[in-house]
This record gives sequence, structure tokens and C-alpha cells, in this order.
Amino acid sequence: MEKEKTRNELIAVFEETMKCKFRKKHYASDMEEMIKKHAAFLQETIEQCEESEEAREFVISCIPEYALSQLNEISSKRKRELAAFDYNLNMVAYFLPLLGEMKSEKKDELISDITERWNKQIPDAKIAFSSYENIQKGFRRSVFCYITTAVCNSLGRPDDCYELNTLRNYRDSYLLSSDEGKEMVQEYYNIAPTIVKRIDKKKEADQIYEDIWKTYLSPCITMIENGENEKCRDLYSSMVKKLEAQYLYLQED
Repeated sequence: MEKEKTRNELIAVFEETMKCKFRKKHYASDMEEMIKKHAAFLQETIEQCEESEEAREFVISCIPEYALSQLNEISSKRKRELAAFDYNLNMVAYFLPLLGEMKSEKKDELISDITERWNKQIPDAKIAFSSYENIQKGFRRSVFCYITTAVCNSLGRPDDCYELNTLRNYRDSYLLSSDEGKEMVQEYYNIAPTIVKRIDKKKEADQIYEDIWKTYLSPCITMIENGENEKCRDLYSSMVKKLEAQYLYLQED
């Protein structure tokens, strides 16, 4: 492996995906273009990782170290935090899903190790892998409310039920109207698919979802109806943090 060349090309892929706008209208075309353009290089890189532990360790550390070096050059704390959010979203929405589209029996292990290294090196990072297919499914539902949707599905409510529409409207009209709300939604996008996947593996998944409904979502809807938007935001945030602590860092079965 020519390390310098590989490093430069990995960084070039990362920076190119940073230019993509994470929007339903463009996501599939952006990803297909990236796959077509970079598949040969990424496939070769993964194969080299399978043949050499040294190459594997180099690839695992490459992008996290690059991103950290870029963040360290930003003197403003606020601008550094915003840049970290952008980096986290890019890893979840584009860079890791690109690796996930390659053909390799060991790619999941490599992606897991890159994710773990990223979470250790990037300040306040809490990312988890979500595949291109799963992100597309979320867009096809026109909603990224993974946890809320999973709860309502478990309770037998349709995708256009009052509860889901109320929470979607709250997200779009209230949360996304402020920088703080946007950051909350962005963090939620990063971790929610993995939380749902791990709850779904539990035998008692339906009971877990019912408890989430009674403890968090039903009260949130009542708060929205009463115009208590900040109280709803605080309760929803506490729900995500609790579920994150319970399910995000568990090992896959």
C-alpha cells in the first residue's frame, strides 16, 4: 500500500462528500455518483486491509486523524462545534455508507473499527453506522423519526396517524427553526437507526416500545397540543439520551 497516495485519496473522497447536501431530492443521485466514481479505489483499499494488518490500521486511523487535525485548526469553539457536527453527519450519511456498498465479507468489521476510532478522537462524537439502503428507506417514508415511527408501528398505528404527523410537524416547524433544534435533530439522525435496530432484536421489543410511548411520546404530544414546545423538547431529549445509554453502545449479537 502506498500510504501517502491512499491517505490523499481517502481525504479527497471525504472532502468531496462534504460538499453533498443531505436532502431527499439529491441523496440517491449523490450516492450513486460517489459509488460510480470511487468504487474501484475503495474496493481496492478494503481488499488491502484484508491482506495486511498494517494497512488496516492505517485506513482505520486515516480519516479520524485528518478530521481531528482540521478541527484543531479552528480557534473559535462555536465554529469548531459546528464543523464537528458537519463531519459527524457526513460520516453517517455518506462516507461510511460508501464503504458499506463495497463487496467484502469483512467490511462491516472495518466500518465498525473506523466508527469506534472516530468516536474516540472527534470531540463529542456519537455516530453509528447506517447503510445506504436504510437511509433511503427513511427518505422514502418522508421521515427520519425512526424511534417514533417504530413505536407507532408496534402499537398498530399507520404511518400517517395523528401522533406521527403531530411530531413531524413539531420537528419541522419548531425544532428546525433554531440552531439548537437543528443540532438536536442532527444528533438524533446519527444514532436513532442503531437504537431501533437493537430494540427490534429484543424479545420484549413491543413492551419496550409501549413503555416509550407511555413515558415520553404520549406526554410529548399533549405538550405540543398545549403549546408547551420547550417542555416537549426537553422530554424528547431525555428520551433519546436514555435510549442512547441503554442501546447505542451495546455489542451486536
